Amino acid sequence: MTSVGLIINDKSNRSAAVIDDLLHVAHRSDSVRSEVLDGIQGLGKALAGMNASKVDTLIIAGGDGTLQATFTDMINNRRFDLAPHYVALPCGMTNVIAKDCGLKGAPAKSLDNFLWRRQKGEISPLSRPLLSVSMGDQDPIHGFFLGAGAFHSAVKFSRSDIQSKGAKRSLSLVLSVFSYIIKVATEPNNTFDPVDLKFLDGAPAEISTDGLRSLFMATTLSKLGSGIFPFWGDEPGAMAATLIDHPIQKVISAALPALRGKERPWFKQYGYRSWRSDRMALNIDGPFVFDGEIFHADKAQPTSLATTHNVKFLS
Repeated sequence: MTSVGLIINDKSNRSAAVIDDLLHVAHRSDSVRSEVLDGIQGLGKALAGMNASKVDTLIIAGGDGTLQATFTDMINNRRFDLAPHYVALPCGMTNVIAKDCGLKGAPAKSLDNFLWRRQKGEISPLSRPLLSVSMGDQDPIHGFFLGAGAFHSAVKFSRSDIQSKGAKRSLSLVLSVFSYIIKVATEPNNTFDPVDLKFLDGAPAEISTDGLRSLFMATTLSKLGSGIFPFWGDEPGAMAATLIDHPIQKVISAALPALRGKERPWFKQYGYRSWRSDRMALNIDGPFVFDGEIFHADKAQPTSLATTHNVKFLS
C-alpha cells in the first residue's frame, strides 16, 4: 500500500492539545510520514517532501484556514506530480470544511479509525470543487466558503463574544449564528457595515449590478453543519451564492427558512436572493472572510470567483 502523509498545524485551535496523541497513532504505522508545522510556516517544504515520498493520501490536521493554505500552495506552486487524495482531520475552531467532507469525532480516534479502514479498503471517496478567488493580478486563493458584509461582522462577533467564552465547534456555530441574528434584528444600525459590491458577471439579470449589500456569501460545499445551509438556488453550477440587499429587512421572519435553504415566496421582494453558478466577476470594496481568514478587496480591481479545480477527499 502506498504511503500516507500527515501534516499537523500546531497553531490550530485544537491541535496543540492532541499533537502527541496524533503522532502516537501515526507512528504505529510504517506507512505514515508526519510533519508538525508552526502555523503554516514550512508548508511548501512539507508538501514537496510528501510528493518526493510519493504520498497518495494526505491527511491535514488543522482548521479551515489550514486546508485553504494547503490547497492554495499545492495548486499555485504545483507541489505534486500526481495530486493525492486528501483527508480533513478537524482540529480548528469550527471546521466547516470537515463537517462536509472530513473525518468526524475526536482527532486521534478518528485518525486511528481511518488508518484501520484504509488498510481494509473501507474508505469512502468524495469530490468537492474548490472555490478559487482571484483579486486583480494576484495569485488565486483556493478554498470553499466566502462571506462579506454581515458575515464578516458575524465572524468578528463570534470570536469576541462566543468563542472567547469557551464555546467550541458545533455549539460555537449555532450560538454565533442565532445570537448574531438577534443582534441584527434589535440593533440594525450598530451591528455591521454593509459591503459595497458590484456584479460584473455571473449574477441573475434581476439583481442590480451595484450598490450596498447587507450580506454576500458563496460556497462549493454541500453543507455547513448543524443543519445550516443558507442557499436555495437551483440553477446549474458548482458554486452556491446568496445575496441580501441593504438595508436588511424582515430578519426574524427570514432567518429560519433562509438558514435551512428554504425559499419563501416573499424573499425576492425583500431582497433575499440565492443562485448557482460556475464563475462570477465582481468588484468588492472592503473586507471579506474566506475559510475563516480575513482578506481585503479593492473595488478598483476585479475579484473573480471560479470553480476550475476539484479536490478528492477520503472519509
